[in-house]
This record gives sequence, structure tokens and C-alpha cells, in this order.
Amino acid sequence: MLKIHIRRLVKSGEASHTVSLPKNWIDDNKLKRGDLIYIDETQNNELVLNSKPNERKREIKEISITVDNKSIDAIQREITSAYINNFNVISIMGKDLGKHIKEIRQILHDFVALEISEQTATKIVANDLLNIDEFSVEKTIRRMDMLVRSILQDSIVALDGEDLHESIVYRDLDVNRQYFLVYRILKSAMKDKNVSRIFNIDGVAAHYYWYLSVNLENLADHAKNISQILKSTKIKKDAEIKELYSKMEQAYLDVMKAFFNKNMALAESINTFRRDYSIELENFYKENNKPEIVQIIGNLREMSTLISNISRIVMDYN
Repeated sequence: MLKIHIRRLVKSGEASHTVSLPKNWIDDNKLKRGDLIYIDETQNNELVLNSKPNERKREIKEISITVDNKSIDAIQREITSAYINNFNVISIMGKDLGKHIKEIRQILHDFVALEISEQTATKIVANDLLNIDEFSVEKTIRRMDMLVRSILQDSIVALDGEDLHESIVYRDLDVNRQYFLVYRILKSAMKDKNVSRIFNIDGVAAHYYWYLSVNLENLADHAKNISQILKSTKIKKDAEIKELYSKMEQAYLDVMKAFFNKNMALAESINTFRRDYSIELENFYKENNKPEIVQIIGNLREMSTLISNISRIVMDYN
């Protein structure tokens, strides 16, 4: 039978309140003065008391995705949505599975902790093996940062004639994987107070990290685009482009230093950089308007905007 106990909230200091516990509950749990009481906050804004630490039971969420009469892009969107929304078992099925099996396996591979556990001619099942207790938002952001740094460095090296595009593409895919992982965890933290408490992330911090990861992922894409342009054109050893790109790289290093060190003054200086850099790009464009040059300048301009966005994150959220 459900026991309902009613207690009055008592103010016991300037910033605290107390409530008494039923004696029979204390006796049943063999508690004494000084013992710890564990309080879990549910999504329904309820408090659950336990005499022992409550081990979180992992909710098993399953979803089935049909592939028949769908494009691979539509299938990818559905798989991505299932991953972001924390489905633990993703079943992909249909008579048309064989037509897309290679692409579907690659899509699943591109998500951290998704492993294929079953495959037949008409069905493929992926299980989520993510251990949330071993995940760190900040460490994942740092990993994204290191990947972006290496992509920027190598796409600049490509201006000297070295073809590093394939290597850059693989690292860009890794940035994407880390982005979706961060997005997934942050979305969970915003919906589930237990997850929020585990990572010590409130709604503001979740938005802060999400917006940062979006800009990092887009920076990697634009650097990849530039390496693709260099691979498919004869633009090599252009000192002016290399100088412009190197300035962009330095701005990125500075803004991430500002982020990790919470350096407001350094973050503010990035806005000045963007204004001056835009003028340099415009002047270069006026003298060099070949299609491939225009494409590179367009990517550099977008990258300057993304770096400026990160500087605003540092200034607005600290």
C-alpha cells in the first residue's frame, strides 16, 4: 500500500530549509544520525529519497527505420535523428536495404559508439554502446579543436603543392562524429535533470557548448572545401593567399585560446581582426577574380564569421 506522509517545510537559516523524515522509514532502512540520504530529482520535478546511491537504470529506446522507396539522404536524416534522440537500438529494414547497404554501414560508422550487432538481407541493427559516465563535454570540444587545427595546418600546406585532401576529408568526418556526440549529450542534458547534474551543465551552458561545436564543425567544412579547390585547380605557391589563410589560422588559435582561458580582451580583439580581414579579402578579390580564387575567398570570409561567432561566445557567456 502506498504510504503518504505530509511534512511542513521549516526555514532553518538564511538560505536553507529542512523537512523531517518519517520515523518508520528511518527504522526500516536502519538509518542513524549522520548517515547520508541520497536525493534524486526526476524529470517531473519530484524528489526521490534513497538510503543507498541510486544506480541509474538505462532506458532502452528502440526505433525501426524503413528504407523502401527512400533516398539515401532521407535514410541518413532518420538515422541521425534517432542517434541524436538517444535511441539505443536502431533497426533499419526493408526489401531495398541491399541497394543502400554500403552507404548505411558508413553512416552508422560515422556515429560514436554505434555498433552493428545484426545484419541480414533485409535488416541491419545497430546498438548504442555509449557509456555516459565516461563522456566529457570539454574533452570532446578539445578533441574537435585539435582536429580543426590540424585540418587548417594541412590545407595551408596544400598551397605548397602537397595533396593532403583525402587525409583532411577523414579528419573532417571525425569532427562531424564528435559534433553529433556533443549535440546528443547536450540535448539529453537539457531534457533530463539527471544528465544535466552528471555533467554539471545547465541550459545556458548546454547552448554555449552546442553553439561552439556548431562553429567548429563548420570551420572544418570550409577548410576541407579549400583543400578540395586546391586539389582540383592549378593554384599553387600563391604567397598572398597563403598569407591570408595563415592570418585566418592565427585568428582561430587566438580565439580558442580566449575560449579555454576565458580571456575576454583576446576575444574582443577578434572582432577588430574580422573587420580588417574583410577589407583585405575585398581588396584581394578586386585584383584576383578567377573562379577558384573567388571560391577560396568566399570560404575564408565564412571562416572569419565563424571565428567571430566563437569570440562572441566567450564574451557573452563568461
